[in-house]
Amino acid sequence: MPPLTPYPTISIHQASTHLLRFAHQNALQKSPTASRPRIRTTPPRPARRSPASPVLRTKPTLRHQHSFRTPAWPPRRQPQTPIHPAPLRPFSTSHTPQARPPIAPRPTAPTPLSLSDYHKLSDTYIDALVSQLEELQEEREDVDVEYSAGVLTLTFPPHGTYVLNKQPPNKQIWLSSPVSGPKRYDWVASERQGGKGEGEGEWVYLRDGSTLSGLLEGEVGVVAGKGVVGEED
Repeated sequence: MPPLTPYPTISIHQASTHLLRFAHQNALQKSPTASRPRIRTTPPRPARRSPASPVLRTKPTLRHQHSFRTPAWPPRRQPQTPIHPAPLRPFSTSHTPQARPPIAPRPTAPTPLSLSDYHKLSDTYIDALVSQLEELQEEREDVDVEYSAGVLTLTFPPHGTYVLNKQPPNKQIWLSSPVSGPKRYDWVASERQGGKGEGEGEWVYLRDGSTLSGLLEGEVGVVAGKGVVGEED
């Protein structure tokens, strides 16, 4: 009888390791698909956000913003206009600059007039103005001119109605314009007359220095002649 071989002794930890390995192998043999990972066919549901947790939105920093120093594309080249230099003028020592005519000072006071001179000057001016407006009335059907008792009424579309009348107590001519408003004009004789009432002059609005003829020419397009009265014999 052969001698008995002693069984090798193992520890409890080694024995448990062998048993677990043996059990795992038997499970693989019985179900071959057990080792494969389970594939999920349905898409996962999105995580629900808690209503109590607020959403924090931060402002973009400077590094997220576009920098204007470095454009994303090269700028277009603008066509350059050739610059032609001005021709040089020959130098001359005998050249003298031309003096500009002096600007006439704005009148600040009316020219003294007698009552008879005032009526002559105002009637002469208004009669010349009425004749110009009547010619304009013949050219345009929408223009209406009426003059009676020293009051001139002009209907001039699309501006409106102008009213011009004499003021003997103040020795003025008053004008009510739908464009520039009411103004009072005084008679101002020219410098050549030496401040005398008779002769050439203009009806001037002393607040801004504008003339009655200039206003009518600019708004109505009628050039009324200056009021001129000859010297009395």
